[in-house]
Amino acid sequence: MTDRALSVVRAGALTTVQDRGRPGHAHLGVPRSGALDGPAAALANRLVGNGPDAAVLETTLDGCSLRPRSAVTVAVTGAPCRVTVD
Repeated sequence: MTDRALSVVRAGALTTVQDRGRPGHAHLGVPRSGALDGPAAALANRLVGNGPDAAVLETTLDGCSLRPRSAVTVAVTGAPCRVTVD
């Protein structure tokens, strides 16, 4: 585990770790997968200085609750939602 890890306090419904998926492998039986909102995931990575292939947390429905284990930089992108920092 790295020093930039997050502890999941409450995962919520449909919170997943996503990257850009596996395009070009359908002929091998591998679905494309990846973030549902690819542009929002790409923007989040750009905002925090990650490379384009870095994974993101994608959450829907009731969100999630996370606790950083150390100082972190966070970007929230995509559809409008309520975000609280405590």
